Amino acid sequence: MSSHRWLFVLLISLLVVAQKIYVYEVESDIALSHEKIPHVPGMSWRLGEQVIVVLVPRDVEIGLILFTNKTAEVPVYDRTHFLLAIPADARPSPNAKAEAFLRTPDGVFPVVFRKPDKGIVDITARSKEEALHILRQLGFEPEFRGKAELRRVKERGPAEAATLDTPISITAQTAMPSLGSMLDVYGGLYFAPVVVSRTGSIIIPRYGTVGPCSNLPTAVYVGYDARSLVLGTLITGGTVSADLIIEVYKIVNDQCIYIGSRSFILANKTRYWVDLVNPTNSVDQLAVFVYLNVKYFSGQPKVGINGSVLYTRTYRHGFEIGEFVARTTGASGYSVNNYVGRLVIGPYIAYDGYVAGTFSSALSLTISTDPVNGACKDMSIQFRINGLSSSGTSTYRGNYNGLVCIYNVVLPSVSQSAFQTEYSYAKAFAGGLAWVLDIKYTDGSTPYVRQIHLSDADAFRYWRWAEQWKTRPDAIDGAWLKPFLSSAYELYAAPTEPSTAPGIYHGLVTVRTNSPGQWIGRVVLTISGKFVYPGLNQVVYIKKAELYLYSPNIDLSGSEVTSEGYLAPGTYVSMTPPQWVEIAQRVKDAIDFILGLVGIGGGWWTLLSFAIGQGLQSAGDVVKVTQLDNYNIKIEYQRGWGTNIDSDTIVAPLKIPSLTGRIQPTELVVKQVCLDGFCAQPNFKAYVQPDSNYGAQLHATVKNWMFRGQTQDTEIYR
Repeated sequence: MSSHRWLFVLLISLLVVAQKIYVYEVESDIALSHEKIPHVPGMSWRLGEQVIVVLVPRDVEIGLILFTNKTAEVPVYDRTHFLLAIPADARPSPNAKAEAFLRTPDGVFPVVFRKPDKGIVDITARSKEEALHILRQLGFEPEFRGKAELRRVKERGPAEAATLDTPISITAQTAMPSLGSMLDVYGGLYFAPVVVSRTGSIIIPRYGTVGPCSNLPTAVYVGYDARSLVLGTLITGGTVSADLIIEVYKIVNDQCIYIGSRSFILANKTRYWVDLVNPTNSVDQLAVFVYLNVKYFSGQPKVGINGSVLYTRTYRHGFEIGEFVARTTGASGYSVNNYVGRLVIGPYIAYDGYVAGTFSSALSLTISTDPVNGACKDMSIQFRINGLSSSGTSTYRGNYNGLVCIYNVVLPSVSQSAFQTEYSYAKAFAGGLAWVLDIKYTDGSTPYVRQIHLSDADAFRYWRWAEQWKTRPDAIDGAWLKPFLSSAYELYAAPTEPSTAPGIYHGLVTVRTNSPGQWIGRVVLTISGKFVYPGLNQVVYIKKAELYLYSPNIDLSGSEVTSEGYLAPGTYVSMTPPQWVEIAQRVKDAIDFILGLVGIGGGWWTLLSFAIGQGLQSAGDVVKVTQLDNYNIKIEYQRGWGTNIDSDTIVAPLKIPSLTGRIQPTELVVKQVCLDGFCAQPNFKAYVQPDSNYGAQLHATVKNWMFRGQTQDTEIYR
């Protein structure tokens, strides 16, 4: 970092003085998002015309974490209920055109919605008191002034009715985007958390061992055609006063060339808009370098920073897209026997590369409750994505079977934009995906729940762009010769008959394509699974698995799993971070998100993480392929009697002779998955890149999404 930029940052931080702001508790008829921030035309302060939005819980209630059968305080937020701060001396333009009006005890303000002007997207706080504290951290002098309303000028007309904001029932898988489509794609940037132990400049390092630029080795790769970047911050274990500095670079011939920087006051649970990451600048590949200028601290504060990037991608070749499926499996039953007003289903991994507009969910469940005075009361249920965006409230009638009241509940509706907003929000904090359900009788009382059964259905499903790399119209970019994750399938299941010592089964299957010509196998399957018994603090590792694989394009005859599928500790090449620990780390990310941001706690969450890294012994283990017909094969794993190592993952490199020399992409369909007896038919698709028609590699020699952090482009499965 040059001395003149360092001096500039110091001068800016010295000039910042506390500014008095008014804070209102707002009810809005417009749900906010990171690209729909309220602005007051004509207002001028250090955030331009932008107001500050602070998300605070609508309420906090004891909830049941279904997959662990534990209870915890679970807050729910609402993007139509928030705190809003404006300067105390705000003077808006009296003749400004408005999309909505903010009615406060101190006057009426015109409001328009657009992307942030000056950095802060929003803040998340557990209470009004914490919100005021964070605002003070940001250098403001807040004063709470009471309630306010934000109301749109007019209702949407018929021409505006069918938009991504419209809640619609999305129970079936959305169609795969067509070739030639221009897509909005969301993905993450990942930084390692830093414990602050001194004042001065502290670099926020990226994950992985290889960066995009030789002259700035700690930079994080962003890539081409990035439309926006949002960074999220989490601070735990202490307090810190610091400036957050983000420098943006373009990459030219392995060198980072400085474009500019942005400096913000660091605050907890805050998202920052980095405007230098934009379509104009990202005609070149971009990288970012992040560091803190620490003034003072107390305790041992750990600062976590991660990012959500929106890309523009053109789908040209037919293999750049795969699927992610998160599923509840096997008519899973859970004993509850408690009063339940809130229910958490998750967390699932939020795999990178979400293609906007392709989300679907068919979540459904059956709730059995005690009758009240011999009758079944009407039940009101509201679904929220990650405890934030709501799908609306639906009412259900119970059926009395002589013992209990039974309610058949289905996800009523959801908007694509709501999922898009919450996915981006989760990625900014390296988070996962969960459903939070509010369960109440229509009179407001809480039911006594006996059992909950989840149907065999998709909880979250979407098409995903496989890697950060873009495509080119004249040839396939050489970066796509490298391995990448195409598709993933995650499941939670429980015994169909609830037990008094409830357990949960957690499984994950990924389909990864190797580099063309790899002798170990062109397609690499990873299969993870384990029974988790939270009450007993015990796990039982996967013993048997079956995958049924189909291809409509090629003959699968002669397919086999290579012997390297048996992972013996210390003998399998590339069995070191970050390669094979990616699955475990992704789950840990999701858990950290739930713990750190949403506020659900408990050591039992760690049981859900996969213990990858040990590998499988070959003492009796069997991984084999059975040919069903020319286009269908079955991959089976059976744990051997002598396998005692603590491992829950099988890596199965799959040789498919007919893939050799292919000049077209190949579609593979995982029709059925059975993990330790829990079977489902997800029919999720994965795609293998062809062997030829590649041009020069235009991308830096890193990849982010496959391994969570960055690794050398030469890494292959061998």
